[in-house]
Amino acid sequence: MKSSFSLAGITLYPYMLLLLFGACVCIGIFVGLTFYRHRGKGAENGFAIGMLAIAMAAAWPAAMVFDSLFKIAENGGKFILKGATFYGGLLCALAIWPLLLLTWRKRTVTIYERLADIAPGIPAGHFFGRIGCFLGGCCFGAPTDGPFGVVFPEGSMPYEFYGGPTAVHPTQLYEAAALLLIFVILFFWGKKNAFPLYLILYGLARFGIEFLRADDRGFIPGIPLSPAQFISIVLIFLGEGILLYRVIKANRRPPKTA
Repeated sequence: MKSSFSLAGITLYPYMLLLLFGACVCIGIFVGLTFYRHRGKGAENGFAIGMLAIAMAAAWPAAMVFDSLFKIAENGGKFILKGATFYGGLLCALAIWPLLLLTWRKRTVTIYERLADIAPGIPAGHFFGRIGCFLGGCCFGAPTDGPFGVVFPEGSMPYEFYGGPTAVHPTQLYEAAALLLIFVILFFWGKKNAFPLYLILYGLARFGIEFLRADDRGFIPGIPLSPAQFISIVLIFLGEGILLYRVIKANRRPPKTA
């Protein structure tokens, strides 16, 4: 694992490179699905792609702000922009993008359909981001004597956190594996319900993996869960609520007459 390397005198960071690559993968999957599923709507599809790029651009600063808010107490009441959290970026993008889509007045593709198109791309792009986390040493796990324990090198975050070489859970790789499985499920079987399924599946995976993490993630006063676990629960219930609403709505439709 390597947190940085030099190329032609320029210092490059695998984490950032994989983060950018993951964003491109996410957009690429969305482009492919949206033009495949909504043929003949080139202008509207192009607009949706452009608005997605804007929403994703706003996601990074939002990820930093969310992370800083969760760590105010630990930072002595100071708001310090230092790290970033995936959920902050995700929530920002999912809030901004639908609002931007509403500005296209002659919409023929619903926002729910757009969310279904983007859903498989989120875990696919996030997968590469988590590989970057592993190479960078962030988002590390608790100590373990198990067969999957990884010892990060001197100078890495886990090494400094534990004060020496310590075998820890490679939670980054655990999550990457879960994300890859979620992508396969959504891409091949999710279809119209891919978005609420993503909320449920990723929420469950992230909630469980958080028990194995040991890095500084901040906390929410009065809640005995990590911020990510709290958000995961909200997303799980939101996804289930969306699916339940769609089932009830489908059952209320009048039967087709011959």
